[in-house]
Amino acid sequence: MTTHGFGKSRFERECPKIRPYLIAAASAMLPCTEDAEDAVQDTLLKLWAVRERIADATHFRKLAVSIVRNVSLNMLRSMAIRRMDSLTDAMDICCPENPHSVIEQHEQTLRARHVWQNLPQRHRIIIHMKEVEGLSTEEIARLLGTTAVNVRARLSRARKEMLARMGDF
Repeated sequence: MTTHGFGKSRFERECPKIRPYLIAAASAMLPCTEDAEDAVQDTLLKLWAVRERIADATHFRKLAVSIVRNVSLNMLRSMAIRRMDSLTDAMDICCPENPHSVIEQHEQTLRARHVWQNLPQRHRIIIHMKEVEGLSTEEIARLLGTTAVNVRARLSRARKEMLARMGDF
């Protein structure tokens, strides 16, 4: 045991005195008592490592409170990162608005636009009327002076052509 700093016996005497305050401080920051206990245990380990440099009981208490606060903040950051990782994983599974899906969707839209622009005019017109303007087959038939059966057949051919070209793109 050295005369400067906290020796083993002094450290063991001070820890039980300060432990309730450390648990209260950690509990105020962390979501459960188990996490607060872990933070206090980490704090005591860190204090043990620097015990020889601690001048007196006041310094010991101030340092302990500072360490438990920092350990608790680090635990909260770690929890937040794990939650964010879980949220990102969940977004990848269920949400179409994750960045990867948005990029893929944008690229697919660009490919579809390129293919559509290179379709024959008769196919572009009929797809535009049905998909962009939202006209019914009967309305398209009336505008083009043909039958609804003919419009459905033309739409089918135009869509097949577009899908074939999308596969080649």
